[in-house]
Amino acid sequence: MKKILFTFLSFALFSGCVVNGPHTKQALPVDNKVALQKIISKSRFLDNGTSVRVFLSVDPNRNVSLNETMKDFSVSYSLYPDYTNKQQLLSSGTIALNSENLSSDDELFTVWFDIPKPKDLFTAVAQITIKDLKTNNSTTNDCLLRFQSGKVGDYFMFYDKNGTKPLAKNYFSVEDTVILKSLDNRPQTFKVFRYKYEFEAAISPMSTTPRAASKSLYVDSSFVITSNTPIVMSSEALYYFSKDTTEVYGIGMVVTDKRFPKVTRPEKLVRPLIYMSTNAETNDLYNSKEPKRTLDNYWLNITQGNQATAKRTIKAFYQRVEKANSLFTTYKDGWKTDKGMVFIIMGNPAKITRTKDKEVWTYNRASQYSELNFTFTKRSNQFADDHYELQRYAEYQSIWFPTVEQWRNGDVVAR
Repeated sequence: MKKILFTFLSFALFSGCVVNGPHTKQALPVDNKVALQKIISKSRFLDNGTSVRVFLSVDPNRNVSLNETMKDFSVSYSLYPDYTNKQQLLSSGTIALNSENLSSDDELFTVWFDIPKPKDLFTAVAQITIKDLKTNNSTTNDCLLRFQSGKVGDYFMFYDKNGTKPLAKNYFSVEDTVILKSLDNRPQTFKVFRYKYEFEAAISPMSTTPRAASKSLYVDSSFVITSNTPIVMSSEALYYFSKDTTEVYGIGMVVTDKRFPKVTRPEKLVRPLIYMSTNAETNDLYNSKEPKRTLDNYWLNITQGNQATAKRTIKAFYQRVEKANSLFTTYKDGWKTDKGMVFIIMGNPAKITRTKDKEVWTYNRASQYSELNFTFTKRSNQFADDHYELQRYAEYQSIWFPTVEQWRNGDVVAR
């Protein structure tokens, strides 16, 4: 039976605003909500002189070719002074999708376009609407733009080996060839630091005791590169690119195995299970010298040997792990982040309300709470500009534990 179960496992994985506490019955404002469901998007920008260039990566949640993307999707933007002032429209526009501003990468497509800098403003918010004309699904992405910034990450980003395809993400596969460049192609020398460090998974949403201070990060090695020149990262690690070692912020990049954001090897498959396991189970999973056998036994035990339930639950769980890696990887794998943890267990929120320094994920509940909120606060981080930490409350346990139990009972399905 164990052999049969692992066959199922292999098949599933190798085939293709201030918020006062976690619960509130008062609906949150919807004027700057974005949906993390159906169509999923992420954005970033680069300074382009008198304008900023926005790069929008979109997961359309369906198979679509590049030509179909040009025909089936519309992208438009509205620029506002800040998140709270939606009455003062600074500029707006509709983006024509074509081969000059569109690329594809796996299941994502990326579109880029320029927004002129308004006068006398240091920052503004671009509200970008992406609509699938074929399915009528749409989502809104909020991108905070900085017009006068000293951050190197606002001027340089990674492109493919030809220097033409933008790679608007924080991770690459080992031995990928990439180019670090600015829009004006100016040459720049970077000192690169490599950190070999195993970051820990997020702690429980109910844990109000601060986690013990992490071990210090030590530089494993360093070297120098020049922008506009192809580079190859030969080993899995966290890399940090700095044009001046006295700067507080540089550019972080996680180099992963070639299957990432998928998780496939048994020793890696066991790690995300910490979010739905007891302490004893976690110890067995993490310390086993035979991770494949331990993984088999784990799924057999929680599903009482029901292979159909095991197959369905395995598929649902690792689909969310993959999506968390794709969406939330910063200086560590996406599944290890606070956002990744909540997404894996709770799934897609009904809406997200974003401000300059916070995101509130709202889940609709059929129980005594009409809404459940998870609030993430943006924290300064030298490696990533989109690092968020969850505000933790002991009261989450009344929802979190029953949801975990649904996973263990096989009541969660892939979607």
